[in-house]
Amino acid sequence: MAVFKCKQCGFEKESRCKPRKCPECGARDTFEKIEKK
Repeated sequence: MAVFKCKQCGFEKESRCKPRKCPECGARDTFEKIEKK
């Protein structure tokens, strides 16, 4: 599982694949994969 972060609002979601839409701010295609420390 990877962690994806919305570049718009900073919302983080743990998922297997990149989310299309942010559930927090509704922005589309703003997720980038981040490394969990």
